[in-house]
Amino acid sequence: MVKKILYNPNFVYIFAFLVPFVFYSFEWSTLYPRLTFSLFLFYLFTFVVCLLAGIAISYLRPFSYKSIPESGWNLRIIAFIYLMYAAEVVYSRSLPIYALLQGNFNYSEDAFGFPVIHTFLVSINTFFAIYVFHQYISIKKRRLFWLFLLVLLPFILLVYRSSILNILLGALLVFLFSRAMIPFKLILKTLAGVILVFFMFGFLGNLRSGNGDPTYIPRSSGATEAFLNSYIPKEFYWSYLYVASPVANLQNNINEVKVPEGNYRDLLLNEFLPAFATKFLITREEKKFHQINPFLNVGTIYVYSFSYLRWPGILLMFFYFIILVNIYYLLIRRSDTYKVTGMAILFNMIIFANFHNTISYSAASLQLIYPVLFSTLSFLIQKQKTQSATVLNVVGGDQQV
Repeated sequence: MVKKILYNPNFVYIFAFLVPFVFYSFEWSTLYPRLTFSLFLFYLFTFVVCLLAGIAISYLRPFSYKSIPESGWNLRIIAFIYLMYAAEVVYSRSLPIYALLQGNFNYSEDAFGFPVIHTFLVSINTFFAIYVFHQYISIKKRRLFWLFLLVLLPFILLVYRSSILNILLGALLVFLFSRAMIPFKLILKTLAGVILVFFMFGFLGNLRSGNGDPTYIPRSSGATEAFLNSYIPKEFYWSYLYVASPVANLQNNINEVKVPEGNYRDLLLNEFLPAFATKFLITREEKKFHQINPFLNVGTIYVYSFSYLRWPGILLMFFYFIILVNIYYLLIRRSDTYKVTGMAILFNMIIFANFHNTISYSAASLQLIYPVLFSTLSFLIQKQKTQSATVLNVVGGDQQV
């Protein structure tokens, strides 16, 4: 049963979008609005659609795991990634982790790296880290694990917590894909690992935003006295905020938006297309919605769609997203080498859609391109080699005659 859920993007959507409601029920913050029946009804509708689509996919086009050999390009690609980051350090005249330790860290997206190029670099780094981990899981060579850590290291130096989580989640998914069976003991170990990641996420967050004070963020975001006085480690409050606040923001936006604040063109260009595809076509203004708090600024993949067109916008966003997800699944499952990496990236995209629009966010959507691109290139190269070998055999046969 667990494997059927794990191998199906539609079931992953249901599971991933149910989790925030579990966190919401903890009621650790006084800022979160009461969830309305209309929002529950919308989510229930999406779950039913995904359940039906998932059953169809499971029977018609099931997914199967495949091991892969070690790539001969690993060291060259890692060298290229590090060379590019080194150039960005020179260009930006700073290294984020050093700036953090010095107390002058800049949190803006454009504070580090080459414009535009940095987005591509982050996306290829994330894709390649998951791909290297798949190689490690396939043949269990220890040096591949060290290479995986080497590809993960840049995001630690850049203090990119979201990218670190993206890679760790992708690695976890690859590991679970590779298991013939998922026993209950493994589920418990996985949950323990997730809890540890949640704790470290909060610990690093306190270093960045609270100068190490674990109560700074809870007090700044309306934590209840019951939580503050409890024995629960305050580091876990970060995970509570990140997982549950998007739904709270979405609900707050639904409460505040009485008439559409945009149109279908806004929905198409700002939500349906990746930012890198429209960067030079439109002037992007800073998008805003009705937040529950100034620094809690994410509201699921649906928040801006609701702002633009209210319920028609949010429904169109869901259908576009789930159709795109299933088309990609059907496409990438045909690749023996890259389908596991592509699936992990796709599932990351679904899971992180709880926080923001992973389609319009270029660093996320670009990752989907690489498995398809490299699969296509590998196919064309192999086809060319086969044709060349055929020609040589024909020529050789003619000479013998």
